[in-house]
Amino acid sequence: MSFGPLLRAHRLRAGMTQDELAETSGVSARTISLLETGKRPRPRLTSARVLADALDLGVEAREAFLNTTTSRNEPRGAGAFLPRDLPDFVGRDAELRRLAEREDRAGEVRVTTVDGMAGVGKTAFAVHAAHMLADRYPDGTLYIDLHGFTPGREPVTSALALESLLYLVGAAPERVPPTVDEWSALWRSALAGRRILVLLDNADAPGQVRPLLPGTSGSHVIVTSRRRMSTLDASVPVTLDVLDGEDAVALFEDIVGPHRVHGQREEVESVVELCGLLPLAIRVAATRLLHRPGWTVEWLAGSLLRQEPGVAGVFSSSCRRLDAEQLRLFTLLGRHPRPDFDVPSAAAAADIPPSVAESLLEDLVDHHLLMQPVAGRYVFHDLMRDHAKALTAGSVH
Repeated sequence: MSFGPLLRAHRLRAGMTQDELAETSGVSARTISLLETGKRPRPRLTSARVLADALDLGVEAREAFLNTTTSRNEPRGAGAFLPRDLPDFVGRDAELRRLAEREDRAGEVRVTTVDGMAGVGKTAFAVHAAHMLADRYPDGTLYIDLHGFTPGREPVTSALALESLLYLVGAAPERVPPTVDEWSALWRSALAGRRILVLLDNADAPGQVRPLLPGTSGSHVIVTSRRRMSTLDASVPVTLDVLDGEDAVALFEDIVGPHRVHGQREEVESVVELCGLLPLAIRVAATRLLHRPGWTVEWLAGSLLRQEPGVAGVFSSSCRRLDAEQLRLFTLLGRHPRPDFDVPSAAAAADIPPSVAESLLEDLVDHHLLMQPVAGRYVFHDLMRDHAKALTAGSVH
């Protein structure tokens, strides 16, 4: 692992923010941020030493940490198939810390499910986390897109996914097993006694994932989905929300560059608010500005006021998974006069019994089309409400 990811991993395991590490070590928070994101490949050896002191690293961990400041040829793990980590990844410290803490538990099958609404950054988070943990899995880091919510594609079957995974670990069978259960047994056998990290991205449902899980401890499977995977036994859920304001601004500035936003903090804050603090929408907006040198941030904000931030496609793919009753309630709630609502008001809006309304509302929460800030109260994300209204008007198909 290179210096940046290793520094971030040790900081998160120490339970420190970048500012806290800066205060303890004397290395500026900006320098720490540049190192962790790879924008500065490695520090001076003296800086690495004070960081190691501040992180209170043990003898072996300290030696490995300092060695990354001089190593030019980093070894590649066997079967390293992860996608590229985003250089401008920001935030999610609490969620990453939770993953890092779980790594210290021995003797358990590690399954982590990452869920959240469309565009919230599940794949980016999972890929970043997998890179952060990769050094703990010397037998391989695998990735497969299950296409659970890819427009125009059917989800990958469990059998096809298992065939791909077995091929990646060099254990493809000579004959094709006739059943998913036999594929799954071969996969569990291939994982036994090995330490492999598997990222199953964009899963459709628990039934698609369950045959892909290991049967013994040692490996770690990270699953991303727009649906909650609550029926996967022994899995630990990580639910992603939108970014906080500071991280949203940092993401925008990292994409467009500091020269495009200098002295325009209020305008940048306006843009990320118009994007609903949603990472995908922020990326779309920032990329639009990046490729239009004649635009200002203020002009971009005006453009966003006139049209939505370009995320209708990913929202539509989520809605296509709804049945008729769920979709009807979703669109009716888009016209609800209040920003939040409860079971009785939803039942009245749809003219259905409260018990049916509650079941449908919980389904929409599980699909991350509604949020539930407190028990019994439901609310849309602003961009999702706009999408529901557009569906009602017939302008989104």
